[in-house]
Amino acid sequence: MPLWKNGEFVANDWRTVEDEAPIPDGAPTFVSLARWRAERETLSARNAPLGLLLAPDSDWRDIVADLPHFAAIAVSVPKFADGRAFSIARLLRDRDGYAGEIRAVGDYFIDQVPLMTRVGIDAFQTEDPILIKALENGEWPEVTNYLQPALGPKEVPAGTRPWARKRG
Repeated sequence: MPLWKNGEFVANDWRTVEDEAPIPDGAPTFVSLARWRAERETLSARNAPLGLLLAPDSDWRDIVADLPHFAAIAVSVPKFADGRAFSIARLLRDRDGYAGEIRAVGDYFIDQVPLMTRVGIDAFQTEDPILIKALENGEWPEVTNYLQPALGPKEVPAGTRPWARKRG
């Protein structure tokens, strides 16, 4: 599945495995939160990169100390109108201090991508041909003035209203 990161499409050798499926040796693999909890000892001993797949209703507060084990965390977007992945990414970055890759997976569209980057998502996996074409063409439908501060690039107050911000 195509992966867009740092402004370009890159090789994506990550696999996502179901809870009952065997984990491939040596391959970067995403596992569910339930599987991590059940197989923490075995999975943490792997030599290949490990990723965590967080569903929209996930509560991972009990494993925050384990987050450094994960080279990447995938946040699931089951439908474009479900904004919980945005909240999960922001909590991972701000509250939990996760510094690795946060990857959006699922059903989203180009207008959401700039907003996803504002909350800490830095990789985008998709099979949507419209989204792929938009990213290939360099479309970036970003609003440049904001009311909330973001993660990432520095923002400056806009004019005389200190609560209004613009990309720095």
